[in-house]
Amino acid sequence: MQAHAFPVLCGLILGGWSRKSEEAVIRFCRERNVSDLLVRIEKPGQRWATRRGGYTIASESARSLVENLASEGMVTILLEPASPYMDLFSLTSVCDVDTGKVDVEVVGPGFDASDILRGDINPHERFELSFDDRTAQSWLPTNSEIRRSYAVEDESYRASVQRRLVKIGARLRNPSYPDELMGVGASSSFLKALAEEAIQHLRKSGQTTLVDHIDEYEPIPTVLLGTFLNELLRLFQVIKASEVRWQTFSLAGSFLSQGRLVIWDFFPAGDQDTRVLCEL
Repeated sequence: MQAHAFPVLCGLILGGWSRKSEEAVIRFCRERNVSDLLVRIEKPGQRWATRRGGYTIASESARSLVENLASEGMVTILLEPASPYMDLFSLTSVCDVDTGKVDVEVVGPGFDASDILRGDINPHERFELSFDDRTAQSWLPTNSEIRRSYAVEDESYRASVQRRLVKIGARLRNPSYPDELMGVGASSSFLKALAEEAIQHLRKSGQTTLVDHIDEYEPIPTVLLGTFLNELLRLFQVIKASEVRWQTFSLAGSFLSQGRLVIWDFFPAGDQDTRVLCEL
């Protein structure tokens, strides 16, 4: 993605710990004047791992985390820090390479892309469109008919906020395995306690994006949707021009608190080996 200048966070990919990796982490943090890092993890040959990333750690904790993940056959990705609780909007999409048909799903302020990708939260909006002009330099509403096929109702939105708060509370207690706390066996009183802990943490830390939108969903602005679709169109054109032959691909991204778009995930269809991405 970086090779084609798509908007991604800068970071380090570490398969183990050594003097060189330690120096790389120190240099990375010094150059950006940061002391925390956003953690993502990858299990080679496996799209989703039970263990989750998507949380921040102090840079001093990097060694123990990298070594622990390496012992489980996982790769650690350390990125410039971005709070998963401050995203303005997060989007996932699926594009049919042959027809140009696109489906987009959106969650609102304070949610993150994993809510959709992991099936934790139902989308708040869905859109359907087609890239009719495959050679366009940018996506414009006039170039493509777009239809909003779903918009969440207030009651369903408030229920999704509660699920999000429970997830945040579970992640505060167990960042890597929140599912162990919020699974089917959890009592309603325990889930309520997790949600209350989440609210307290968000307010205390000043990360109030979700609690500021607790009652009513705020639809994604057209300009933000268009920005995401521009990147999707550009990726679509890269794939069409390559020798890789896929039927579909998916793209996920978030608008951070400053309005900056960051692409998180790019998947080929099915369980195809992601090494083919190198051919793009």
